[in-house]
Amino acid sequence: MSISQNAWDLDGMLLNRQKRRSELVRKCIPSSTKRIIDIGCAEGFTTKYMIDKDKFVVGIELNFDNLRTAKQKVKGVFYINGSIDFLPFLNNYFDVATILEVLEHLPTELQTKGLQETNRVLKFQGALIISVPYKEQITLTKCIHCDKDTPLYGHLHTLDENKVEALLPPEYSFQLKEKFNIPHMVYISCSNLFKYLPLSIWLKLNNLLGKTNLLRGYWIILKYIKN
Repeated sequence: MSISQNAWDLDGMLLNRQKRRSELVRKCIPSSTKRIIDIGCAEGFTTKYMIDKDKFVVGIELNFDNLRTAKQKVKGVFYINGSIDFLPFLNNYFDVATILEVLEHLPTELQTKGLQETNRVLKFQGALIISVPYKEQITLTKCIHCDKDTPLYGHLHTLDENKVEALLPPEYSFQLKEKFNIPHMVYISCSNLFKYLPLSIWLKLNNLLGKTNLLRGYWIILKYIKN
């Protein structure tokens, strides 16, 4: 999600798109999961989909305004005002770590440090779920303060599955278990016409539309298992 967009304020197609993304993230979480850390949880929109009575969910967010909104909107989550490069938890503590629309905002050095820290707190055989804008064409705009070219939405990198994999800590083996390109055709698959479809049927429709190659997907969601 871009740093200027609060998913709670969306409606129509844009809201449906966020809901489908969140449903797919939830689908990636193993049923046996007990502890989840959502790194860069923003206003908690997708974090809400991770909550279960048997799960301990932590939301990490650097922006205090976002964190305040998350606390107001989503209860039952342990929130921390913090950064991806310092996670105040023991080694091998979490069953699942999610990093959703975060990596594209980070300088390369912070990407590396953050993924190393995420790896530290993630258990062996734990799931690492990452989502990023897929092969995004970075748009530059003039900053009103310094008059310099600045990436729109604060996106510093264009990413795909190969670039994300190259960022993972090399001393560990992360096996890619699932991959979703969503949505392939946002103006159709996320329209109000299909918003009531069950996720399984919607996903088949979305993947079928993707075969037309008209659009390659707005997001990519990657689920890795740490070996």
